[in-house]
Formats: sequence, structure tokens, C-alpha cells
Amino acid sequence: MIVRDVMTCEVASVRPDSSIEAAIALMLERRISGLPVLDDGGAVVGIVSEGDLFRRPELGTARPQPGWIQFVVDPDRMAEAYAKEHGRRVSDVMTRTLVAVSPDATLAEAAALLARHRIRRLPVVEHGRLAGIVARADLLRALQAALRRPRGTASRSDAEIRAAVAAAIAEAGLFPAGRITVAVADGDVTLHGTLTGERQRAAVRAAAEAVPGVRMVRDGLACVDPRTDGAHRLPDDGPDGGGRA
Repeated sequence: MIVRDVMTCEVASVRPDSSIEAAIALMLERRISGLPVLDDGGAVVGIVSEGDLFRRPELGTARPQPGWIQFVVDPDRMAEAYAKEHGRRVSDVMTRTLVAVSPDATLAEAAALLARHRIRRLPVVEHGRLAGIVARADLLRALQAALRRPRGTASRSDAEIRAAVAAAIAEAGLFPAGRITVAVADGDVTLHGTLTGERQRAAVRAAAEAVPGVRMVRDGLACVDPRTDGAHRLPDDGPDGGGRA
């Protein structure tokens, strides 16, 4: 799946000479956290977000400027910071360093950019023009749709399911081969083996539950404390020790 498949195409935007009051009104009306800023030719020249508007003298949140700072900070940087906190135009406050993505980028690439830059929305740019916006909410909607889709493997045999679960656990790369054993009956999976930490159980079960055809995962795992060589049974999450995938 690529960005083009999930992005929002009808995008609200502002111009550099728009007032910040107009930008705020649009963000509140649309319930969004940021707006792309477009020039007269439709090119994206920046983005204005909630974070650009938090440090304001009107709110009493502007950064105090001690008198000595003028001797150690570049005057242009001081002027830029002052305009950002006191300016009334979008061009004064917007973030000009643009983080954008292509509509043909993968969702993995978009998610990596969102996480790396700690932002909620990415402008989608094609041929220098704004093509849409992809937000964290768009990725959540794509995930919801994927989870709701039938996996279509009801005819899988227990032997096929067992092999697939064993392969999924092995591919996770967290456990030495042979440490976890898998038994399957009518699509119900039972796991046995030893782990060195209780948090590892969640990883084993996640790998098993994600396999198409698995109805339920029962937990028969034990935890071995490497400091004492003692083993104890890991507690089940419910009366049957498992949950449906």
C-alpha cells in the first residue's frame, strides 16, 4: 500500500499573507493540527501548525529574553524568533523547513517520517504541487480496514497452521530454534517452551495470533530466571489462557 491509497486529497490550506487568526479559525473548524502554506503558484512553501502558535505574548507563553542574550545570539536569529512569537501573518510563524512525501512512497516511509520528525501530518507533493495530506489518522484508518478484512484461510489444515506459526516465531528472531513448540487442533494453537523474560510471552503470542487460520492461542509457556535457573508458569490472561485472533 502506498501514500496515494490513503491520503486526503481535499486539503485546506492558507497563503503566506493570511492572518494567523484565519489559520487558527480554519484549524479549529476542520479539527486539524496544521495547514500547508501555498504560494500563488500552488507550491508548498511551509506549514503552520499548533506548535507554531503556542509561544505567544497574548497567552503569556512567550519566551523571556534576558538582556545579555543579544551579545551571544545572532541578531537575525533573534529577529526571526521575535517575529514568530509576535507576528500576525502566517509567513511570520510558519515552519519553512518542509518535511514532505511523494504519493508513491510506501506507508512505511511515511510512518518513518512522521515518527522521526514527531509530526502528525505530511504534505504529499507531486511535481512541486500539493497533491494531498497524509496524517497519522489516515494510517490508523488503513490499519482498521486491514484488520477488518477477512483473512480467507479457513480451509488451512492444522499441519499448515503449525508450520506457519513456527515460521512466524522463527522470523521474529527473538528465540533460539526449538525453544518454542507448537501444537494445533482445529485451528486452536497451544504454545509450550521456556522464555527468559515474561515480556517475551507477548511477542510469541503476537506472532502466533497474526497467522491466518489461527482461531485461538493457548499459553503453556514457562519463564526461566537466568539468575536462579528456576522456572515458573507464566500467568494466563483469561480462563482459557488465550484470546481469539
